[in-house]
Amino acid sequence: KALETSEFLTAILEHFQIDFQIPDEDFKRIPKTGPFITVSNHPLGAIDGVLLMKLLMLHREDYKIMANFLLHRFEPMAPHIFAVNPFENHQDVKKSLGGFKRAMQHVQDGHPLGVFPAGEVSTIKDGNIKQDKPWEKPVMKLIQRAQVPVLPIYFHAKNSALFYRLASIKDLFRTAKLPSEVTSQKYRAIKVRIGHPISVAIQNEQEDLEAYTALLRRKTYMLAHAYEKERLIDQIPNTLKNAANLKMPKAPKAIAGEVSEVFLVPEIEALKAADALLLSSKNYEVYLAPAQEIPYILQEIGRQRELTFRAIGEGTNKSVDLDEFDLYYQHLFLWDSEAHKIVGAYRMGLGAQIFEARGIDGFYLQDLFRFEPELHEFMSQSIEMGRAYIVKEYQQKPMPLFLLWKGIIHTTLRFPDHKYLIGGVSISNQFSNFSKSLMIEFMKSHYWDPYVAQYIRPKKEFKVKLKDADKEFVFDETQADLMKFDRLIEEIEPGNLRLPVLIKKYIKQNARVVAFNVDPLFNNAVDGLMYIRISDIPESTVKPVMEEFQAQLEAKLAQGIPPEDIELDVKQPFIPGGA
Repeated sequence: KALETSEFLTAILEHFQIDFQIPDEDFKRIPKTGPFITVSNHPLGAIDGVLLMKLLMLHREDYKIMANFLLHRFEPMAPHIFAVNPFENHQDVKKSLGGFKRAMQHVQDGHPLGVFPAGEVSTIKDGNIKQDKPWEKPVMKLIQRAQVPVLPIYFHAKNSALFYRLASIKDLFRTAKLPSEVTSQKYRAIKVRIGHPISVAIQNEQEDLEAYTALLRRKTYMLAHAYEKERLIDQIPNTLKNAANLKMPKAPKAIAGEVSEVFLVPEIEALKAADALLLSSKNYEVYLAPAQEIPYILQEIGRQRELTFRAIGEGTNKSVDLDEFDLYYQHLFLWDSEAHKIVGAYRMGLGAQIFEARGIDGFYLQDLFRFEPELHEFMSQSIEMGRAYIVKEYQQKPMPLFLLWKGIIHTTLRFPDHKYLIGGVSISNQFSNFSKSLMIEFMKSHYWDPYVAQYIRPKKEFKVKLKDADKEFVFDETQADLMKFDRLIEEIEPGNLRLPVLIKKYIKQNARVVAFNVDPLFNNAVDGLMYIRISDIPESTVKPVMEEFQAQLEAKLAQGIPPEDIELDVKQPFIPGGA
Protein backbone atom coordinates (compact mmCIF):
# COMPACT_ATOMS: atom_id res chain seq x y z
CA LYS A 1 0.00 0.00 0.00
CA ALA A 2 1.23 3.48 -0.86
CA LEU A 3 0.71 4.82 2.66
CA GLU A 4 2.57 1.92 4.26
CA THR A 5 5.38 2.25 1.72
CA SER A 6 5.69 6.00 2.32
CA GLU A 7 5.79 5.54 6.10
CA PHE A 8 8.45 2.84 5.75
CA LEU A 9 10.61 5.03 3.52
CA THR A 10 10.34 7.90 6.01
CA ALA A 11 11.27 5.57 8.87
CA ILE A 12 14.42 4.39 7.04
CA LEU A 13 15.58 7.95 6.39
CA GLU A 14 14.87 8.98 9.98
CA HIS A 15 16.60 5.90 11.41
CA PHE A 16 19.81 6.65 9.51
CA GLN A 17 19.34 10.40 10.06
CA ILE A 18 19.50 11.15 6.35
CA ASP A 19 17.97 14.36 5.03
CA PHE A 20 17.61 15.73 1.53
CA GLN A 21 17.44 19.16 -0.12
CA ILE A 22 15.63 19.89 -3.36
CA PRO A 23 14.46 23.24 -4.80
CA ASP A 24 10.68 23.62 -4.59
CA GLU A 25 10.61 24.63 -8.26
CA ASP A 26 12.02 21.24 -9.25
CA PHE A 27 8.96 19.40 -7.92
CA LYS A 28 6.83 21.35 -10.41
CA ARG A 29 8.65 19.54 -13.22
CA ILE A 30 7.11 16.18 -12.26
CA PRO A 31 4.19 15.42 -14.61
CA LYS A 32 0.95 15.28 -12.63
CA THR A 33 -0.65 12.69 -14.90
CA GLY A 34 0.34 10.12 -17.48
CA PRO A 35 3.36 7.87 -17.91
CA PHE A 36 7.00 8.95 -17.73
CA ILE A 37 10.35 7.39 -16.84
CA THR A 38 12.92 8.88 -14.48
CA VAL A 39 16.62 8.26 -15.09
CA SER A 40 19.04 8.85 -12.22
CA ASN A 41 22.69 8.58 -11.37
CA HIS A 42 23.50 6.04 -8.65
CA PRO A 43 26.08 7.52 -6.23
CA LEU A 44 25.29 5.73 -2.96
CA GLY A 45 23.55 2.39 -3.36
CA ALA A 46 20.23 1.22 -1.92
CA ILE A 47 19.62 4.57 -0.25
CA ASP A 48 19.31 6.14 -3.73
CA GLY A 49 16.29 3.95 -4.39
CA VAL A 50 14.76 4.83 -1.02
CA LEU A 51 15.22 8.55 -1.66
CA LEU A 52 13.93 8.32 -5.22
CA MET A 53 10.76 6.55 -4.14
CA LYS A 54 10.23 8.92 -1.23
CA LEU A 55 10.52 12.05 -3.40
CA LEU A 56 8.45 10.85 -6.35
CA MET A 57 5.69 9.21 -4.32
CA LEU A 58 5.02 12.54 -2.64
CA HIS A 59 3.61 13.59 -6.01
CA ARG A 60 2.75 10.34 -7.79
CA GLU A 61 1.59 7.46 -5.59
CA ASP A 62 1.62 5.15 -8.63
CA TYR A 63 5.39 5.58 -9.05
CA LYS A 64 7.48 2.39 -9.08
CA ILE A 65 11.16 1.67 -9.69
CA MET A 66 13.28 -1.05 -11.23
CA ALA A 67 15.76 -2.23 -8.60
CA ASN A 68 17.68 -5.30 -7.54
CA PHE A 69 16.20 -8.19 -5.59
CA LEU A 70 17.66 -6.96 -2.29
CA LEU A 71 15.37 -3.92 -2.11
CA HIS A 72 12.46 -6.10 -3.19
CA ARG A 73 12.90 -8.15 0.00
CA PHE A 74 11.72 -5.21 2.13
CA GLU A 75 8.04 -6.10 2.26
CA PRO A 76 6.61 -2.54 2.50
CA MET A 77 8.64 -1.54 -0.59
CA ALA A 78 7.93 -4.66 -2.66
CA PRO A 79 4.66 -3.42 -4.25
CA HIS A 80 6.57 -0.49 -5.76
CA ILE A 81 9.61 -2.40 -7.06
CA PHE A 82 10.15 -4.40 -10.21
CA ALA A 83 12.93 -6.75 -9.18
CA VAL A 84 15.63 -7.20 -11.81
CA ASN A 85 19.28 -8.14 -12.05
CA PRO A 86 19.74 -7.22 -15.69
CA PHE A 87 23.24 -5.78 -15.50
CA GLU A 88 25.18 -8.21 -13.33
CA ASN A 89 26.21 -11.12 -15.55
CA HIS A 90 22.54 -11.94 -16.21
CA GLN A 91 22.60 -14.41 -13.32
CA ASP A 92 18.83 -14.78 -13.20
CA VAL A 93 17.63 -14.17 -16.73
CA LYS A 94 14.04 -15.37 -16.27
CA LYS A 95 13.38 -13.21 -13.21
CA SER A 96 15.01 -10.20 -14.84
CA LEU A 97 12.98 -10.61 -18.04
CA GLY A 98 9.84 -10.83 -15.94
CA GLY A 99 10.76 -7.59 -14.18
CA PHE A 100 11.41 -5.91 -17.50
CA LYS A 101 8.04 -6.97 -18.89
CA ARG A 102 6.11 -5.89 -15.79
CA ALA A 103 7.92 -2.53 -15.79
CA MET A 104 7.04 -1.93 -19.44
CA GLN A 105 3.41 -2.88 -18.83
CA HIS A 106 3.31 -0.45 -15.88
CA VAL A 107 4.38 2.37 -18.20
CA GLN A 108 1.99 1.30 -20.96
CA ASP A 109 -0.84 1.41 -18.43
CA GLY A 110 -0.12 5.11 -17.92
CA HIS A 111 2.08 5.08 -14.81
CA PRO A 112 5.57 6.47 -14.00
CA LEU A 113 8.68 4.31 -13.66
CA GLY A 114 12.11 4.95 -12.13
CA VAL A 115 15.38 3.52 -13.47
CA PHE A 116 19.06 3.61 -12.49
CA PRO A 117 20.57 2.94 -15.94
CA ALA A 118 24.06 2.12 -14.60
CA GLY A 119 22.73 -0.75 -12.50
CA GLU A 120 25.48 -0.28 -9.92
CA VAL A 121 27.00 2.38 -7.69
CA SER A 122 29.03 5.25 -9.21
CA THR A 123 32.79 4.82 -8.84
CA ILE A 124 34.31 6.63 -11.84
CA LYS A 125 36.09 9.85 -10.91
CA ASP A 126 35.21 12.91 -12.97
CA GLY A 127 36.55 16.10 -11.42
CA ASN A 128 34.98 16.54 -8.01
CA ILE A 129 32.18 13.99 -8.44
CA LYS A 130 31.88 10.25 -8.93
CA GLN A 131 30.10 9.25 -12.11
CA ASP A 132 28.26 6.12 -13.17
CA LYS A 133 29.92 3.58 -15.38
CA PRO A 134 28.54 3.61 -18.97
CA TRP A 135 24.79 3.15 -18.85
CA GLU A 136 23.65 -0.32 -19.86
CA LYS A 137 22.21 -0.91 -23.32
CA PRO A 138 19.30 -3.20 -22.28
CA VAL A 139 17.74 -0.60 -20.00
CA MET A 140 18.38 2.23 -22.48
CA LYS A 141 16.59 0.23 -25.19
CA LEU A 142 13.67 -0.25 -22.81
CA ILE A 143 13.45 3.50 -22.12
CA GLN A 144 13.75 4.35 -25.81
CA ARG A 145 11.01 1.90 -26.82
CA ALA A 146 8.64 3.19 -24.15
CA GLN A 147 8.02 6.43 -26.09
CA VAL A 148 7.14 8.48 -23.00
CA PRO A 149 8.71 11.65 -21.50
CA VAL A 150 11.95 11.05 -19.59
CA LEU A 151 12.67 12.97 -16.38
CA PRO A 152 16.39 13.29 -15.43
CA ILE A 153 17.12 13.25 -11.68
CA TYR A 154 20.53 13.93 -10.17
CA PHE A 155 21.73 12.96 -6.67
CA HIS A 156 24.67 15.01 -5.39
CA ALA A 157 26.32 12.64 -2.93
CA LYS A 158 29.24 10.28 -2.48
CA ASN A 159 30.32 7.38 -0.29
CA SER A 160 33.36 7.28 1.99
CA ALA A 161 36.93 7.42 0.68
CA LEU A 162 37.45 3.84 1.96
CA PHE A 163 34.60 2.61 -0.22
CA TYR A 164 36.26 3.94 -3.38
CA ARG A 165 39.63 2.52 -2.40
CA LEU A 166 38.09 -0.92 -1.94
CA ALA A 167 36.13 -0.59 -5.18
CA SER A 168 39.36 0.09 -7.06
CA ILE A 169 40.79 -3.19 -5.78
CA LYS A 170 37.91 -5.56 -6.45
CA ASP A 171 34.18 -5.37 -7.18
CA LEU A 172 33.46 -7.89 -4.42
CA PHE A 173 35.01 -5.57 -1.82
CA ARG A 174 32.84 -2.73 -3.08
CA THR A 175 29.68 -4.81 -2.76
CA ALA A 176 30.64 -5.98 0.73
CA LYS A 177 31.21 -2.40 1.90
CA LEU A 178 27.93 -1.00 0.55
CA PRO A 179 25.63 -1.87 3.51
CA SER A 180 27.82 -0.01 6.01
CA GLU A 181 28.05 3.01 3.70
CA VAL A 182 24.53 4.06 4.71
CA THR A 183 25.92 5.30 8.02
CA SER A 184 28.40 7.55 6.19
CA GLN A 185 25.45 9.71 5.12
CA LYS A 186 24.39 10.44 8.71
CA TYR A 187 23.69 14.11 9.42
CA ARG A 188 24.19 14.96 5.76
CA ALA A 189 21.64 16.58 3.49
CA ILE A 190 21.74 14.84 0.13
CA LYS A 191 21.14 17.42 -2.59
CA VAL A 192 18.73 16.43 -5.36
CA ARG A 193 17.87 18.11 -8.67
CA ILE A 194 15.07 17.30 -11.11
CA GLY A 195 15.41 18.40 -14.73
CA HIS A 196 12.71 19.22 -17.26
CA PRO A 197 10.99 16.27 -18.95
CA ILE A 198 12.67 15.29 -22.22
CA SER A 199 9.89 15.05 -24.77
CA VAL A 200 9.35 12.06 -27.04
CA ALA A 201 9.94 14.32 -30.05
CA ILE A 202 13.42 15.28 -28.81
CA GLN A 203 14.20 11.66 -27.95
CA ASN A 204 13.25 10.57 -31.46
CA GLU A 205 15.67 13.10 -32.99
CA GLN A 206 18.62 11.00 -31.77
CA GLU A 207 20.08 8.98 -34.61
CA ASP A 208 21.03 5.83 -32.66
CA LEU A 209 21.10 4.29 -29.19
CA GLU A 210 24.53 5.75 -28.45
CA ALA A 211 23.35 9.30 -29.16
CA TYR A 212 20.13 8.65 -27.24
CA THR A 213 22.05 7.45 -24.19
CA ALA A 214 24.44 10.41 -24.39
CA LEU A 215 21.49 12.84 -24.41
CA LEU A 216 19.84 11.38 -21.30
CA ARG A 217 23.10 11.00 -19.41
CA ARG A 218 24.29 14.53 -20.17
CA LYS A 219 20.88 15.97 -19.25
CA THR A 220 21.22 14.22 -15.90
CA TYR A 221 24.78 15.23 -15.10
CA MET A 222 24.19 18.78 -16.35
CA LEU A 223 22.19 19.24 -13.13
CA ALA A 224 25.38 18.64 -11.11
CA HIS A 225 26.92 21.97 -12.08
CA ALA A 226 24.79 23.96 -9.66
CA TYR A 227 26.80 22.25 -6.89
CA GLU A 228 30.24 22.72 -8.41
CA LYS A 229 33.01 22.82 -5.83
CA GLU A 230 34.25 26.29 -4.93
CA ARG A 231 37.92 27.12 -5.10
CA LEU A 232 39.57 27.02 -1.69
CA ILE A 233 40.14 30.79 -1.80
CA ASP A 234 36.40 31.34 -2.38
CA GLN A 235 35.58 29.34 0.75
CA ILE A 236 37.60 31.67 2.95
CA PRO A 237 35.36 34.31 4.57
CA ASN A 238 35.81 37.80 3.17
CA THR A 239 36.84 39.05 6.60
CA LEU A 240 39.86 36.72 6.62
CA LYS A 241 40.82 37.59 3.05
CA ASN A 242 40.65 41.28 3.88
CA ALA A 243 42.73 40.74 7.00
CA ALA A 244 45.33 38.91 4.95
CA ASN A 245 45.52 41.96 2.71
CA LEU A 246 45.94 44.15 5.81
CA LYS A 247 42.53 45.74 5.25
CA MET A 248 39.79 46.21 7.79
CA PRO A 249 36.86 43.80 7.33
CA LYS A 250 33.95 45.43 5.54
CA ALA A 251 30.59 44.01 6.53
CA PRO A 252 27.58 45.15 4.46
CA LYS A 253 26.22 48.41 5.81
CA ALA A 254 22.56 48.81 6.68
CA ILE A 255 20.67 50.16 3.68
CA ALA A 256 19.59 53.79 4.06
CA GLY A 257 16.00 54.65 4.90
CA GLU A 258 13.44 55.51 2.23
CA VAL A 259 13.31 59.15 1.15
CA SER A 260 9.89 60.63 1.93
CA GLU A 261 7.60 61.71 -0.90
CA VAL A 262 7.53 65.11 0.84
CA PHE A 263 11.00 65.66 -0.67
CA LEU A 264 10.45 63.77 -3.93
CA VAL A 265 7.24 65.38 -5.20
CA PRO A 266 8.56 68.98 -5.32
CA GLU A 267 11.52 67.81 -7.41
CA ILE A 268 9.15 65.99 -9.78
CA GLU A 269 7.06 69.14 -10.23
CA ALA A 270 10.19 71.18 -10.95
CA LEU A 271 11.29 68.64 -13.58
CA LYS A 272 7.94 68.90 -15.34
CA ALA A 273 8.31 72.65 -15.52
CA ALA A 274 11.85 72.25 -16.88
CA ASP A 275 10.74 69.98 -19.75
CA ALA A 276 12.50 66.92 -18.28
CA LEU A 277 9.44 64.68 -18.72
CA LEU A 278 10.18 62.39 -21.67
CA LEU A 279 6.93 60.43 -21.79
CA SER A 280 4.00 59.26 -19.71
CA SER A 281 1.63 56.29 -19.76
CA LYS A 282 -1.29 56.05 -17.32
CA ASN A 283 0.26 56.39 -13.85
CA TYR A 284 3.87 56.16 -15.09
CA GLU A 285 6.14 59.06 -16.02
CA VAL A 286 9.70 58.87 -17.38
CA TYR A 287 12.16 61.69 -16.65
CA LEU A 288 15.75 62.49 -17.61
CA ALA A 289 17.68 64.84 -15.33
CA PRO A 290 21.20 65.68 -14.08
CA ALA A 291 22.20 65.12 -10.45
CA GLN A 292 22.10 68.78 -9.40
CA GLU A 293 18.38 69.00 -10.21
CA ILE A 294 17.37 65.89 -8.24
CA PRO A 295 19.34 65.62 -4.95
CA TYR A 296 16.56 63.80 -3.06
CA ILE A 297 15.50 61.68 -6.03
CA LEU A 298 19.12 60.64 -6.59
CA GLN A 299 19.46 59.63 -2.93
CA GLU A 300 16.38 57.42 -3.30
CA ILE A 301 17.71 55.96 -6.56
CA GLY A 302 20.96 55.06 -4.79
CA ARG A 303 19.03 53.41 -1.96
CA GLN A 304 16.85 51.43 -4.36
CA ARG A 305 19.84 50.32 -6.42
CA GLU A 306 21.55 48.84 -3.37
CA LEU A 307 18.35 47.17 -2.16
CA THR A 308 17.61 45.65 -5.56
CA PHE A 309 21.15 44.54 -6.37
CA ARG A 310 21.80 42.96 -2.96
CA ALA A 311 18.70 40.81 -3.42
CA ILE A 312 20.35 39.09 -6.40
CA GLY A 313 23.83 38.68 -4.93
CA GLU A 314 25.27 41.94 -6.27
CA GLY A 315 25.47 45.44 -4.78
CA THR A 316 28.23 47.60 -3.29
CA ASN A 317 27.51 46.70 0.38
CA LYS A 318 27.29 50.45 1.08
CA SER A 319 24.19 52.13 2.54
CA VAL A 320 23.44 53.61 -0.90
CA ASP A 321 24.81 52.73 -4.32
CA LEU A 322 26.11 56.13 -5.44
CA ASP A 323 29.54 57.17 -6.71
CA GLU A 324 31.37 60.12 -8.27
CA PHE A 325 30.03 59.28 -11.74
CA ASP A 326 26.47 59.95 -10.57
CA LEU A 327 27.39 63.61 -10.10
CA TYR A 328 27.88 64.29 -13.81
CA TYR A 329 25.86 61.51 -15.48
CA GLN A 330 22.19 61.94 -16.45
CA HIS A 331 19.55 59.89 -14.63
CA LEU A 332 16.65 58.30 -16.48
CA PHE A 333 13.99 57.21 -14.00
CA LEU A 334 10.41 55.96 -13.85
CA TRP A 335 7.95 57.65 -11.49
CA ASP A 336 4.62 56.18 -10.34
CA SER A 337 2.45 59.28 -10.05
CA GLU A 338 -0.25 57.45 -8.07
CA ALA A 339 2.01 55.77 -5.51
CA HIS A 340 4.45 58.73 -5.47
CA LYS A 341 7.37 56.35 -5.82
CA ILE A 342 10.39 55.87 -8.04
CA VAL A 343 10.13 52.35 -9.43
CA GLY A 344 13.21 52.01 -11.64
CA ALA A 345 16.09 53.87 -13.24
CA TYR A 346 19.09 53.91 -15.59
CA ARG A 347 22.25 55.95 -15.35
CA MET A 348 23.01 57.60 -18.70
CA GLY A 349 26.42 59.02 -19.61
CA LEU A 350 26.45 61.38 -22.59
CA GLY A 351 29.72 60.45 -24.24
CA ALA A 352 30.21 63.66 -26.20
CA GLN A 353 30.04 65.77 -23.04
CA ILE A 354 32.04 63.35 -20.88
CA PHE A 355 34.88 62.88 -23.36
CA GLU A 356 35.20 66.61 -24.04
CA ALA A 357 35.34 67.48 -20.33
CA ARG A 358 37.17 64.48 -18.83
CA GLY A 359 38.60 62.29 -21.57
CA ILE A 360 38.33 58.50 -21.58
CA ASP A 361 38.82 58.27 -17.80
CA GLY A 362 35.55 60.14 -17.33
CA PHE A 363 33.57 57.02 -18.28
CA TYR A 364 32.52 54.58 -15.58
CA LEU A 365 33.23 51.72 -17.98
CA GLN A 366 36.91 52.69 -18.02
CA ASP A 367 37.05 51.45 -14.40
CA LEU A 368 36.17 47.94 -15.62
CA PHE A 369 37.65 47.84 -19.11
CA ARG A 370 40.66 49.43 -20.79
CA PHE A 371 39.71 51.15 -24.04
CA GLU A 372 42.52 51.49 -26.57
CA PRO A 373 42.95 54.87 -28.33
CA GLU A 374 41.34 53.38 -31.46
CA LEU A 375 38.00 53.39 -29.57
CA HIS A 376 38.15 56.86 -28.01
CA GLU A 377 36.14 58.41 -30.84
CA PHE A 378 33.67 55.52 -30.57
CA MET A 379 33.19 56.27 -26.86
CA SER A 380 32.74 60.00 -27.52
CA GLN A 381 29.83 59.05 -29.79
CA SER A 382 28.27 56.64 -27.27
CA ILE A 383 25.65 57.04 -24.57
CA GLU A 384 26.76 54.87 -21.66
CA MET A 385 23.95 53.00 -19.90
CA GLY A 386 24.32 51.39 -16.50
CA ARG A 387 23.03 50.74 -12.99
CA ALA A 388 19.67 49.62 -14.43
CA TYR A 389 17.12 48.31 -11.95
CA ILE A 390 13.40 47.96 -11.26
CA VAL A 391 12.26 47.64 -7.64
CA LYS A 392 11.07 44.21 -6.56
CA GLU A 393 7.35 44.95 -6.30
CA TYR A 394 7.27 46.14 -9.92
CA GLN A 395 9.52 43.50 -11.49
CA GLN A 396 6.68 41.21 -12.54
CA LYS A 397 4.83 44.03 -14.29
CA PRO A 398 5.49 44.39 -18.03
CA MET A 399 5.32 48.19 -18.30
CA PRO A 400 8.28 49.48 -16.22
CA LEU A 401 11.11 48.01 -18.33
CA PHE A 402 9.21 48.75 -21.53
CA LEU A 403 8.77 52.42 -20.56
CA LEU A 404 12.38 52.80 -19.43
CA TRP A 405 13.49 51.46 -22.80
CA LYS A 406 11.20 53.96 -24.54
CA GLY A 407 12.89 56.60 -22.39
CA ILE A 408 16.27 55.45 -23.71
CA ILE A 409 15.06 55.92 -27.29
CA HIS A 410 13.74 59.37 -26.37
CA THR A 411 17.20 60.17 -24.98
CA THR A 412 18.85 59.24 -28.28
CA LEU A 413 16.46 61.62 -30.03
CA ARG A 414 17.26 64.47 -27.67
CA PHE A 415 20.99 63.93 -28.12
CA PRO A 416 21.35 62.88 -31.78
CA ASP A 417 25.10 63.51 -31.88
CA HIS A 418 25.51 60.00 -30.42
CA LYS A 419 25.65 56.93 -32.67
CA TYR A 420 25.84 54.15 -30.09
CA LEU A 421 24.44 52.88 -26.80
CA ILE A 422 26.95 51.01 -24.65
CA GLY A 423 26.82 49.43 -21.21
CA GLY A 424 27.63 46.50 -19.00
CA VAL A 425 25.03 43.88 -18.15
CA SER A 426 25.59 42.04 -14.87
CA ILE A 427 25.57 38.26 -14.57
CA SER A 428 24.98 37.71 -10.86
CA ASN A 429 27.33 35.68 -8.68
CA GLN A 430 24.27 33.57 -7.81
CA PHE A 431 24.91 31.68 -11.06
CA SER A 432 27.34 28.78 -11.01
CA ASN A 433 30.62 29.27 -12.86
CA PHE A 434 29.43 26.62 -15.29
CA SER A 435 26.35 28.66 -16.25
CA LYS A 436 28.41 31.86 -16.42
CA SER A 437 30.82 30.10 -18.77
CA LEU A 438 27.95 28.83 -20.91
CA MET A 439 26.43 32.31 -21.18
CA ILE A 440 29.74 33.85 -22.17
CA GLU A 441 30.49 31.20 -24.80
CA PHE A 442 26.95 31.37 -26.18
CA MET A 443 27.10 35.15 -26.57
CA LYS A 444 30.61 35.05 -28.00
CA SER A 445 29.50 32.49 -30.57
CA HIS A 446 26.41 34.36 -31.75
CA TYR A 447 26.66 38.07 -30.85
CA TRP A 448 30.39 38.85 -30.73
CA ASP A 449 31.90 41.84 -32.58
CA PRO A 450 35.58 40.94 -33.06
CA TYR A 451 36.50 44.29 -34.61
CA VAL A 452 35.44 46.39 -31.59
CA ALA A 453 36.46 43.68 -29.11
CA GLN A 454 40.11 43.76 -30.22
CA TYR A 455 40.49 47.26 -28.72
CA ILE A 456 38.97 46.47 -25.29
CA ARG A 457 40.79 44.78 -22.40
CA PRO A 458 38.91 43.59 -19.29
CA LYS A 459 40.77 44.55 -16.12
CA LYS A 460 39.76 41.30 -14.40
CA GLU A 461 38.85 38.74 -17.02
CA PHE A 462 36.47 35.89 -16.21
CA LYS A 463 38.14 32.55 -16.95
CA VAL A 464 35.78 30.34 -18.91
CA LYS A 465 36.06 26.68 -17.91
CA LEU A 466 34.06 24.31 -20.09
CA LYS A 467 34.63 20.81 -21.36
CA ASP A 468 34.36 20.62 -25.13
CA ALA A 469 31.70 17.93 -24.79
CA ASP A 470 29.52 20.15 -22.56
CA LYS A 471 29.89 23.11 -24.91
CA GLU A 472 29.05 21.02 -27.97
CA PHE A 473 26.04 19.49 -26.24
CA VAL A 474 24.62 22.86 -25.19
CA PHE A 475 25.17 24.42 -28.60
CA ASP A 476 23.59 21.42 -30.35
CA GLU A 477 20.70 21.53 -27.88
CA THR A 478 19.96 25.24 -28.29
CA GLN A 479 20.87 25.70 -31.99
CA ALA A 480 21.59 29.44 -31.56
CA ASP A 481 18.04 29.94 -30.23
CA LEU A 482 18.13 32.46 -27.36
CA MET A 483 14.88 31.20 -25.82
CA LYS A 484 16.07 27.58 -25.88
CA PHE A 485 19.32 28.65 -24.24
CA ASP A 486 17.37 30.59 -21.61
CA ARG A 487 15.34 27.49 -20.74
CA LEU A 488 18.51 25.41 -20.49
CA ILE A 489 20.03 27.84 -17.95
CA GLU A 490 16.80 27.72 -15.94
CA GLU A 491 17.02 23.92 -15.92
CA ILE A 492 20.63 23.89 -14.74
CA GLU A 493 20.27 26.53 -12.02
CA PRO A 494 18.10 26.05 -8.91
CA GLY A 495 15.73 28.81 -7.87
CA ASN A 496 14.38 29.67 -11.34
CA LEU A 497 17.50 31.63 -12.31
CA ARG A 498 17.46 32.50 -15.99
CA LEU A 499 19.47 34.50 -18.47
CA PRO A 500 19.48 38.11 -17.17
CA VAL A 501 16.52 40.07 -18.56
CA LEU A 502 18.67 42.94 -19.84
CA ILE A 503 20.85 40.60 -21.89
CA LYS A 504 17.75 39.27 -23.64
CA LYS A 505 16.36 42.79 -24.08
CA TYR A 506 19.56 44.16 -25.61
CA ILE A 507 20.06 41.21 -27.95
CA LYS A 508 16.55 41.76 -29.30
CA GLN A 509 17.63 45.34 -30.07
CA ASN A 510 20.55 43.99 -32.17
CA ALA A 511 23.23 44.43 -29.50
CA ARG A 512 26.77 43.12 -29.98
CA VAL A 513 29.02 41.74 -27.24
CA VAL A 514 32.63 42.91 -26.95
CA ALA A 515 34.07 41.95 -23.52
CA PHE A 516 33.47 40.32 -20.13
CA ASN A 517 34.90 41.45 -16.79
CA VAL A 518 34.59 40.48 -13.11
CA ASP A 519 33.60 43.46 -10.93
CA PRO A 520 35.18 42.95 -7.46
CA LEU A 521 33.39 46.04 -6.13
CA PHE A 522 30.02 44.59 -7.13
CA ASN A 523 30.17 41.24 -5.32
CA ASN A 524 32.18 39.69 -8.19
CA ALA A 525 29.34 39.91 -10.68
CA VAL A 526 30.43 39.33 -14.28
CA ASP A 527 29.80 42.36 -16.50
CA GLY A 528 29.13 41.64 -20.14
CA LEU A 529 29.95 44.73 -22.20
CA MET A 530 27.44 45.24 -25.03
CA TYR A 531 26.83 48.02 -27.50
CA ILE A 532 24.02 48.87 -29.91
CA ARG A 533 24.39 50.94 -33.05
CA ILE A 534 21.44 53.32 -32.69
CA SER A 535 20.64 53.13 -36.40
CA ASP A 536 20.33 49.32 -36.05
CA ILE A 537 17.60 49.40 -33.39
CA PRO A 538 14.54 47.64 -34.88
CA GLU A 539 11.92 49.92 -36.42
CA SER A 540 9.26 48.27 -34.26
CA THR A 541 11.04 49.72 -31.22
CA VAL A 542 11.71 53.15 -32.69
CA LYS A 543 8.54 54.00 -34.61
CA PRO A 544 6.19 54.49 -31.60
CA VAL A 545 8.78 56.71 -29.91
CA MET A 546 9.27 58.74 -33.09
CA GLU A 547 5.53 59.35 -33.20
CA GLU A 548 5.52 60.48 -29.55
CA PHE A 549 8.52 62.68 -30.18
CA GLN A 550 6.85 64.29 -33.20
CA ALA A 551 3.69 64.89 -31.16
CA GLN A 552 5.73 66.65 -28.46
CA LEU A 553 7.26 68.98 -31.05
CA GLU A 554 3.88 69.77 -32.59
CA ALA A 555 2.42 70.48 -29.14
CA LYS A 556 5.20 72.97 -28.40
CA LEU A 557 4.70 74.69 -31.74
CA ALA A 558 0.94 74.84 -31.08
CA GLN A 559 1.69 76.61 -27.79
CA GLY A 560 3.36 79.35 -29.79
CA ILE A 561 6.92 78.44 -28.82
CA PRO A 562 9.26 79.53 -31.63
CA PRO A 563 11.15 76.60 -33.22
CA GLU A 564 14.50 78.14 -32.29
CA ASP A 565 13.51 78.07 -28.59
CA ILE A 566 12.61 74.39 -28.60
CA GLU A 567 15.49 72.64 -26.85
CA LEU A 568 14.97 69.29 -28.53
CA ASP A 569 17.56 69.18 -31.32
CA VAL A 570 16.13 67.33 -34.32
CA LYS A 571 18.44 68.65 -37.00
CA GLN A 572 19.92 65.15 -37.39
CA PRO A 573 16.96 62.84 -38.03
CA PHE A 574 16.86 59.35 -36.52
CA ILE A 575 16.70 56.85 -39.40
CA PRO A 576 15.96 53.26 -38.29
CA GLY A 577 18.12 50.77 -40.11
CA GLY A 578 20.27 53.48 -41.68
CA ALA A 579 24.04 53.64 -41.65
